[in-house]
Amino acid sequence: MLKNLISELQQYARIGIFGFGVEGKSFYRFAQKYLPNSELVIIDKNHASCDENYLKKLGEVDLILKSPGISLYNLGIDYKAYNFSSTTELLLKHFKNRIIGVTGTKGKSTLVTLIHALLKNAGKKSVLCGNIGTPAFDILEVLDAETTIVMELSSHQLLHSNNSPHIAVLTNLFEEHLDYYRNAQEYYEAKFNIFAHQNENDIFIYNLPQKLAYGYNVYAKALKYKVNFTLQNGFIHKASLQILEKLKDILALDDAVYLQTIQNFQTLPHRLEFVQNIQGVSYINDSISTIPEAAIQAVKVLKNVDTLILGGYDRGVHYEALIDFLLQSEIENIILFSDTGKKIYDALHVKAKHKKLFLFNNLQECVKKAYNISRSIVLFSPAASSFNEYKNFEERGDEFKKIVSSLKG
Repeated sequence: MLKNLISELQQYARIGIFGFGVEGKSFYRFAQKYLPNSELVIIDKNHASCDENYLKKLGEVDLILKSPGISLYNLGIDYKAYNFSSTTELLLKHFKNRIIGVTGTKGKSTLVTLIHALLKNAGKKSVLCGNIGTPAFDILEVLDAETTIVMELSSHQLLHSNNSPHIAVLTNLFEEHLDYYRNAQEYYEAKFNIFAHQNENDIFIYNLPQKLAYGYNVYAKALKYKVNFTLQNGFIHKASLQILEKLKDILALDDAVYLQTIQNFQTLPHRLEFVQNIQGVSYINDSISTIPEAAIQAVKVLKNVDTLILGGYDRGVHYEALIDFLLQSEIENIILFSDTGKKIYDALHVKAKHKKLFLFNNLQECVKKAYNISRSIVLFSPAASSFNEYKNFEERGDEFKKIVSSLKG
């Protein structure tokens, strides 16, 4: 399989690496070793080899490996105008039968971590890669005929893909990343590529309680397993274990291995992560919450939240469901900041006369206010992206934890 991958790439004299981030650098290392006769052209506005006309290089290469972080829509580039591919697409094409792929708006990281642990506990060889952990091309040298590849796949990685993994899992779908796509339909269709190119020998497991208003009709897919499960920001509930149990049966693994996996599972950071208890008040970091539905689920899981901190980058996602939920909830204090915080505040302050609403400039001010008014649980579940103020949700969550740690107990 590796031989076939190298053989395919050797036909290209000049290969462009469009976006020199984690995946771009991973491919660069691979190409230096296995493609000595191919010229590598870095196409990245932030790289020293490029100037403001860096996009002209797209027309000067034979193949372009595009980073998932680059939105062609925002750049006004037609995908069909150039010979685009990606490391994800190449891995799916050449290693399909070894791959268990997981996508969905929420729950991906928790689920792939569980699957990887399940295989390890069963004594199977497994590598975890993709949108979590190791870049796809960094694992190629450790693969053998017995190794299963467990991949977390984002919509950006799946967009335009013409290949699907042997075992595909779709956890759920909600509006997200609308700053990257033309519309929600394109986002959903990107997700559907995880199973759209499967054949009669493949397996598709999904959790969609009802038909979507538009997009690929998963209900027309003949070979699938439908389960009703939810992965709520890293907490394992009985319903969420259906997916792992289904995989256990498909892979013919022992029940004891399954039980060992769920008993030893450690919640991932920034997913309803307990930070500290200060004067009887628990502070919970749920920075992974980048959409309204995630914040709603977090409140439902914890049940006794009296202070909720919300806000982040506005990507055009609709907040009506969250606003309605907050109006009907028992949350006493709603503390808001940043772009979406202002949007939610404007919608709530005329309706929520029984709520205490606060709007601040930054997260530090929010946490300090929460410290002064909270009695049970302070939940930081932003319901929005972090990209206007932070590098990613991890950096945002780390700052929340740092601020909490500085509070006087």
